[in-house]
Amino acid sequence: MEENRIENEISTYICLNQFREPLLKKIIKLLEFPVGSTGLDAGCGIGFITNLLAETIGPTGQVIGLDFSKDYIQYAQRKYQNIKFKEGDIKTLPFPDNTFDWIWSADTVWVGPKELGCPSDNPFTIINEYRRVVKPSGSIILLFWSSQKLLPGYPFLEACLNATSSGTAPFQSDMDPIFHILNCKHWLIESGLNDVSAKTYLYDINAPLNEEVRKALLILFDMLWGESKLEINESDWEKYSILIDPNSENFIINNPQYYGYYSYTVFKGKVV
Repeated sequence: MEENRIENEISTYICLNQFREPLLKKIIKLLEFPVGSTGLDAGCGIGFITNLLAETIGPTGQVIGLDFSKDYIQYAQRKYQNIKFKEGDIKTLPFPDNTFDWIWSADTVWVGPKELGCPSDNPFTIINEYRRVVKPSGSIILLFWSSQKLLPGYPFLEACLNATSSGTAPFQSDMDPIFHILNCKHWLIESGLNDVSAKTYLYDINAPLNEEVRKALLILFDMLWGESKLEINESDWEKYSILIDPNSENFIINNPQYYGYYSYTVFKGKVV
C-alpha cells in the first residue's frame, strides 16, 4: 500500500511538473543564473526543476537537489544521474557555511501546520538557514503558486471555493497575517537580505487542451477544492461537481474556448 501511495504521488508530480514547465522555464531564463555557478534546489521533490536549473547553468556549474523525502530523492537520482541529490531537512541544511552562489526553493517555504505538510510554523528559521549556506552577494529565491482562475464563467462559484479552508490552505484564519506568502518580502528583509524584490509571472491555459493539461487540471481541482464540500452550500457544490465531471455534458474543460490561468510569485533577495 505504501509503495502504491508513493508511485501515485510521483505520477501526480510528473503530471503537474509537465504542466508547469513552460512557466518555470520562463522564470529560470529571466532570473539569469550565472553559467558555472553552484546552487541548491531546496525542496527539490522528484528533481524535475533541479534538472532545468542544471541545464541553465551548464556543465561547468553544479546544482544539488535536497528533499526530506527519501523516496523522492531515490527517484530523482535514478532519473537524473548527472545531478547530485541529497536527503535532508531545509531547517538544518547538511552543508557548510557559504557553500552556494544561490538557493532556489519553489513551493517549499509554506508556513502552516505540520499536519498540512508545512515544514515550519515560522519562515525565519528556514530563511536564516538558507542565508547561512549562501555566499556573500549570493541570492535566495523563493517561489510560490500564488493565484489561479480555472472556472471561466463561474466567478461567484470560484470565489466561494477559494474562500474555503481547502482553497486558502495552508494559511488559516487564526494565523499571523505576516506569515502569508505574499508577505515574503518582509521575511527576506527581516532576515537581513538586501535588494529584495517580488514579481508575479502568469501562464495562460488556452483550449484546445491536450491530455496532459486536462489531467493536470483535474488534479488541481482536487488539490485546491477537493475538501471544500462541507464549507459551501449544497447547490454550489452540486454545480461544481457537474463542471468537473468528465462524464458531464457541462464538463468545463471540454469547452472549445476554455481559458484559464495561474501565477507564480517570485521573491528574491541578496545575502549581505
